[in-house]
Amino acid sequence: MATTLDQIDLATRAFWAQTPDEIDAAFTVLRRENPVPWSGPAESDLLPPELNTQGFWSLTKYDDIRFASRHPDVFSSAEGITMETFDPLMTQAAQSFIAMDDPRHAELRGITMEAFKPANMKRMGDWVRGHARDLIDEMAPLGEGDFVELVSKQLPGRIFGSFFGLPAGEVHDRTIDAAQRLLSWSDPAATKGKTGLEHFVEAVMELHEIAALLTDQRRAEPGDDLMTWVIQAEFEGQRMDDDEIAAFFVLLAVAANDTTRHASAHAINVFAQHPVQKALLIEDIDGRVEGAVEEVLRWASPLLHMRRTATQDVTIGDAEIKAGDKVVLWYCSGNRDEDAFPDPFSFDILRPKNRHVAFGGGGPHYCLGAALARTMLRSLLSEVYTRIPDITGEPEWLALNFINGIERMPCTWTPPR
Repeated sequence: MATTLDQIDLATRAFWAQTPDEIDAAFTVLRRENPVPWSGPAESDLLPPELNTQGFWSLTKYDDIRFASRHPDVFSSAEGITMETFDPLMTQAAQSFIAMDDPRHAELRGITMEAFKPANMKRMGDWVRGHARDLIDEMAPLGEGDFVELVSKQLPGRIFGSFFGLPAGEVHDRTIDAAQRLLSWSDPAATKGKTGLEHFVEAVMELHEIAALLTDQRRAEPGDDLMTWVIQAEFEGQRMDDDEIAAFFVLLAVAANDTTRHASAHAINVFAQHPVQKALLIEDIDGRVEGAVEEVLRWASPLLHMRRTATQDVTIGDAEIKAGDKVVLWYCSGNRDEDAFPDPFSFDILRPKNRHVAFGGGGPHYCLGAALARTMLRSLLSEVYTRIPDITGEPEWLALNFINGIERMPCTWTPPR
């Protein structure tokens, strides 16, 4: 039965518990019939019911998402970046400068860009490639297993551990566990009887404790790692204070361990479903892997949305958005927009001019880690489809409204001889 407009409610958990195909079908209807819909308050326990009263507008079209992304004076990030509203203290503690506007956003981003200078980026790229190779060395002989457990969780965790110089053992394991728990506040299976807020706060506080420990250690004994680089980085004579360092640690822990975790699982799943495209990749991995990475990112949209808040009245399409209204940018819909991508429901690694919005629609909040995420996916695809090209599996999806998540994916493959 075809999805109809009156059946679509982006604010409910039931909507996000649907299959990916059902969600895609709903956004197709919205793009065609009501591209800037209004929703009531998100079904959420991050705030008490009496405070959770604000609905939101949704941008489902590619051009509208890019417009909002490139006009931060009209669409502010400072009130939060998820459709669900957090307490302001939690927003500051967990979302770092992505939940800020200029001038402080520009200052903090400038400091982090100094830490991400070319020499450091090259070193991180070498770490990524080495970890991808080592991990496939370990899992390839097994012949079967849950790809999420064997690779998707392990690779980002190892990379992040190298980035921040996490000591092996308890500190490393606590960090990765907290990072991978943090964004699952809307999944009842993950919260295990706690409220979404309790679940979120516990993970944030654990990451802040670890960040404080690492900050003290690196000030006393600087290392060759991102934590040291961030502590030492300056922009126009300014450095981050300890709270800002901790918030940045949380932000990067989540970005490195959750979005990239799910992107890697999506990549294996989509190639298993599209054997012709997999054959094209295997035929010329070096020449086609970059196009494959871009198409995986467009197809899977690991980050489903970001939110902004209107600073002034603005009209988009037929929607009269008022100052103070929440506006949600649905990247997953923009990447399927028929007006932006020819044949958007075809997976095509040779797609020309693949200007997807998986990392945002441009502007000052474009993802800082985009280059590293691409490096991770490029390294992983190269290793997998050189070594165990017949890998296939069946995903089990997470019911989340922020991350496009795969919980488990039991796979089989032929071990290399």
